[in-house]
Amino acid sequence: MATKRTSIFGGLVPDTSGNVWFEPAAITQTNDRYQQMVLRFKDTATKISAGFRFAVPDDYAAGGVFEVIWTTTATSGNAVWNADYSSAAKTASLDPSADEESVNVTTAAPGTSQTGVASRMTPTVTNFAANDVCQGNISRNGAGSDTIAADLCVYDVIFEYTT
Repeated sequence: MATKRTSIFGGLVPDTSGNVWFEPAAITQTNDRYQQMVLRFKDTATKISAGFRFAVPDDYAAGGVFEVIWTTTATSGNAVWNADYSSAAKTASLDPSADEESVNVTTAAPGTSQTGVASRMTPTVTNFAANDVCQGNISRNGAGSDTIAADLCVYDVIFEYTT
């Protein structure tokens, strides 16, 4: 068995709140060395999201972790991330009336501004099967115990699994 990681960042779509958006990383980076996009989650007292959809890889055997790679200018406080999702066969309903599961994690801000942080959420393994359509939202939950008084910039969202 091997562990594999696949990025689902390219398929993220910000919600309609206006509090989540794509922007060049150079807007907040000091050194501006690499041209790339980040997904900014504003500091709000509400739950704000970016939607996703991906095919569970055909070599999927077990496991499943949603990992958010992010940074902030803040050096203290906690970020609260949620992954609300449903995973089903291509021939099942692709318009579910509820999430199959909601997982979350609280992660401390880095001690240094702009240092990367990896927040990992582990869903129920039996919810996935090879070639399923997985859809849902990655959210910053400012309505919870998120205490970082700054925006969060997401560099990647990863689905990790075992073959």
